[in-house]
Amino acid sequence: MNLLLGLRRKGSIQSQKRTLWKRFFGDKLVVLGAVIVVGFLLIALLGPYIAPYDYAEQFRPQGSGLLPLDVMSTARTGEFLILGSDALGRDMLSRLIYGTRTTIVIAMSSVMVASFLAIVVGSIAGYLEGSLFDEIIMRIIDALLTFPGILLALILVAAWGSQGIEIGTITVPPEMTIAIALAFTLTPRLTRTMRGSTIPQAHRAYIKAAQLMGMPAWRIVIFELIPNCLTAVVIQAATYLGLAVFTTAGLGFLGLGPPEPQPELGKILARTQEYFLTQRFWHIFIPGFTVSMLVFGFSILGDGIRNILDPEYRFEEA
Repeated sequence: MNLLLGLRRKGSIQSQKRTLWKRFFGDKLVVLGAVIVVGFLLIALLGPYIAPYDYAEQFRPQGSGLLPLDVMSTARTGEFLILGSDALGRDMLSRLIYGTRTTIVIAMSSVMVASFLAIVVGSIAGYLEGSLFDEIIMRIIDALLTFPGILLALILVAAWGSQGIEIGTITVPPEMTIAIALAFTLTPRLTRTMRGSTIPQAHRAYIKAAQLMGMPAWRIVIFELIPNCLTAVVIQAATYLGLAVFTTAGLGFLGLGPPEPQPELGKILARTQEYFLTQRFWHIFIPGFTVSMLVFGFSILGDGIRNILDPEYRFEEA
């Protein structure tokens, strides 16, 4: 009898997995988003190996030509620049590859930091609903939510500086400084989501049983509540990846990205806007198109993850 029940349960789990995979790969738009994201992640990981030149290396045009170099132009020493150069003679393709890497690292780091903070703070606040800690956390979140996300990120990056922060003997790199600033803009909404998921779980029978057994509160939160409340935060964090990429590029466009000569897509876009109405329009089109594709890919992939994990969507076809 137990064997039959085990086989039936195993078959049910396999059926659910097939349904989830069918739902994900059955949506061609979601698959396209996944392909775009994987492609950009490979570029970010392999950037130093596939970039033809160093992002800070400068080239000079042949003869008396002016910078920036045109598309498919050859520098004096024989280098072949497929996308030409920027106004300082640096290879545009190499800077786009490294800039994509920088943007993705900042965006994904900010979402991971925000998710971690939200999971910890939101689960504790939900478990201690109505306590002084919960009231303080919610009032802080309400205050942070009054600021538009991009404005709060601007204030934090401007206050901390985009050159990095020195804390005693520890130096926080510029990319992580910007990621932390972005995390502060995402944490309030993720924290409210985590708290909202924790509150009903905190009143379930298995939590009451753990309390009656004398289990410490920290063990209840870590081993009982958090594993059962992660889904909502994961879904929301996945949908915020596109927003994080857009905000990172926006900060770079406004001059608050990593310091020179470190490339970042928003910075590259800002440096090339002067060529918008000239014959070198591709200098602004290519980084702008790259940012758009990154945001599109992450946004569509986030929707696909939501369709898989959200209970309202999970087993409609079953």
